[in-house]
Amino acid sequence: MKIVVSLSSPDKIQKAVALGADLIELRLDLMSDDLSSVMAGVGGQCTIPIIATLRSREEGGAFTGDAEEWFSTIQPFLDLVDYVDVERKFRKFARMIHYQHLQVVASAHIKYMPSPDDLKAIERDLRAYGDVPKIAVTPSSARNLLDFLDFTLEAEKPLVTTVMGEEFRYARTFLPYFGSAWVYCHIGTPTAKGQYDIRELEQLQELLTYR
Repeated sequence: MKIVVSLSSPDKIQKAVALGADLIELRLDLMSDDLSSVMAGVGGQCTIPIIATLRSREEGGAFTGDAEEWFSTIQPFLDLVDYVDVERKFRKFARMIHYQHLQVVASAHIKYMPSPDDLKAIERDLRAYGDVPKIAVTPSSARNLLDFLDFTLEAEKPLVTTVMGEEFRYARTFLPYFGSAWVYCHIGTPTAKGQYDIRELEQLQELLTYR
């Protein structure tokens, strides 16, 4: 399991690294309108992989533009990052991102709980254009959560799975034990509801890991 620290400011990159992050996610949709200053803050200061994410409002973020605006916003960061998070509606740009020798995190953030068959179909769709599928769901019951754990366990790897919202946030801590490659967290300011602080997550890891 690798820990991804999700940031709404590049000023916190060094702090995240010092606290044990394995990867950094830059939530460009939550940053200042002056992204040139964000680029200056990213350049050359990070020693671990960076994911550029411009999350749409439909999938829980703040970006409201069309596909062309999405790519024009992401494009200046392609020389500074290692991964780009690409939602399904922006998938036509995945090939251009691959041409830059970057990996694509193909993501789907779903505000309900898909059926087991639908989860498999979503995974196949994400793998068709991405390197690391990421599926976030919103369970409404413990049974939903059990189905999601089973899906995570049986699915092809690599795969990132997580839950949205507060009710079942505890699942973030143990989905990696069922095969999710990454877990997303914060270092003071959550970028999504339900995220743990990296220090909380590391304490929980310590408690949950067999010695």
